[in-house]
Amino acid sequence: MNSEQTKQLQEWKLKYIKLNPILLILMGLVLIAFGIVSQTVDIEYEYISTRYDEICAQKNSCIINIDVPSKMKSPVFFSYEVSSFFQNTDKYFNSIPYDQLYGDSDFDTSICDQYKTNQEMGKTLSVTGKALAQDEIAIPCGIAAYSYMNDEFSLIKDGKQIPITDKGIAWESDREKFTNINLDKQWIDMESERFINWMRPSPLSRFRKLWGRIDQDLESGKYTVNIQIKTNDAFTETKKYVLLHNNGQFSDPILVITLPCLCIGPFLIIFGLINLIYWGKKQNLIKKYRIY
Repeated sequence: MNSEQTKQLQEWKLKYIKLNPILLILMGLVLIAFGIVSQTVDIEYEYISTRYDEICAQKNSCIINIDVPSKMKSPVFFSYEVSSFFQNTDKYFNSIPYDQLYGDSDFDTSICDQYKTNQEMGKTLSVTGKALAQDEIAIPCGIAAYSYMNDEFSLIKDGKQIPITDKGIAWESDREKFTNINLDKQWIDMESERFINWMRPSPLSRFRKLWGRIDQDLESGKYTVNIQIKTNDAFTETKKYVLLHNNGQFSDPILVITLPCLCIGPFLIIFGLINLIYWGKKQNLIKKYRIY
């Protein structure tokens, strides 16, 4: 490599080093600005939440009232929210037997930890109503499946039940993977989209799962929600809510847009400034901006 090529390479390195911190700072400023603007722009987002664990405590069923202040255009999404429940621990995450969920009955059962058999899972009947052998491996097994939040809901207005479909509420990529093995030996339909949504772990201790979709407008007024409590002792210390909203999988624009932008933006600026100071000090020690 001749001297001219060496000089060009050194100049390119210097420009590259100086450009990175500037880009990081600019990206941080853009994210912060976008996060602030996202809260000033009128996002057509409607969200109604009602807590029900206190009302339904020690009951197998209960009724709660929901007030819809203004008309909600279809599709309207029905979700449940759980707080103080940790799907993000290593033990919980590692207990998900993905091979089994994807239709393979020959898998490493040690993944399921203390919830391997139907007896340990507390399951006695299959999806088709047949008795389950208590010493057989549960389908599905594991802590995540054991803690499945399977409360059932029905929405009623003026004595008429509002249809809530469970089709098309899970990610398509998940729907393509989850496969039943043998319904006569399964305690749940593993292709149920409500179950699929539950088996996608949440990174936060407070999270929402899409339960259904309402394909009609909801007029303003009073609604009642009939709840059948079917969850187990995994939810004794949690708070549970039902939600009506109109933004599908992304249950809250604040969590999806604003918070990530306002958290990542400052980090990029700080990281960019650190790099800028570091390379600035280094350049002061280099004569005539030459790189050795």
